[in-house]
Amino acid sequence: MRAFLFLVVLLTSAMSATAEPFTVSVNASADAFVRQLQPDSNFGKAGALSVSGYDAYSYMSPSEQVGRCDTFMRFPMTTLVATMNSHFASQSWRITDVTLNLTETTKPNNPIFSENAGVFEVRWIACGTWAEGTGTPSAPTADGVCFSDEPSILNPGADLTLGSFASAGSGGDYVAVTCSLSVPAELVQHVKTGANLNLFLTAVDSSLGFTFNSRNISGGNTLPSLSITADINSWPVEGDSNLDCRVNILDLIFVRNRLNQDPTSADNWQADVNTDGRINILDLIYIRNRLNAVCP
Repeated sequence: MRAFLFLVVLLTSAMSATAEPFTVSVNASADAFVRQLQPDSNFGKAGALSVSGYDAYSYMSPSEQVGRCDTFMRFPMTTLVATMNSHFASQSWRITDVTLNLTETTKPNNPIFSENAGVFEVRWIACGTWAEGTGTPSAPTADGVCFSDEPSILNPGADLTLGSFASAGSGGDYVAVTCSLSVPAELVQHVKTGANLNLFLTAVDSSLGFTFNSRNISGGNTLPSLSITADINSWPVEGDSNLDCRVNILDLIFVRNRLNQDPTSADNWQADVNTDGRINILDLIYIRNRLNAVCP
């Protein structure tokens, strides 16, 4: 009897640990900034990235206009998905938080970079064919993404804004800038396929000068990363969308009231009972096929 109770305690502890939210962080696999004043130049191997507005000026040479700079970043999702699948075992999981972690350089050491507090936008872009390249501010190349490539990369009809955030602008040589991104259903579905996640950062404020570490920064400095937190989708009994331990018409009503809504928003995940990342008629059918089921 004692051995049985001990086994139950072990299993319960393991299940409780697995049920806790779990965070995985991944570093960028490619990043590069592009500059409007050098539209055909690549800076993919620079130790810093830049997001600046049209009216930004150089930190080192305040009379020198830097102009608009944008940044492209790529994060691999294959290992993250495998880690989540392993951690949550056979249980389905949902993404609850996505955070972009950047380290601002408030005293950049090249005239091409600016430093002035302001707001920038982060977009998830559909195009992932851009190349990082090997250029640097002192030795630009043409073997990777350039400012002149933006019209062929950016697609307003497919790209999604994930939020706007403020740079620090001061506070020490290196300052953490944490961006808690929005998590639309399309993003969740994309990440769970294991496909690369491509981001585009651009200035909202025309005077913004935001310089931050790239993945190529040396000297043990903090690299840009993406932290994704997930939790299990858990129902007391399959099809019990309102979590009252019985499957009945109330569950059908719960799903009907959330049809076509974002399953990652608030309690909408409960309505995605077949865990396909959408709330639609298939969830109603899933419940109908389990009517009158109750908790054990």
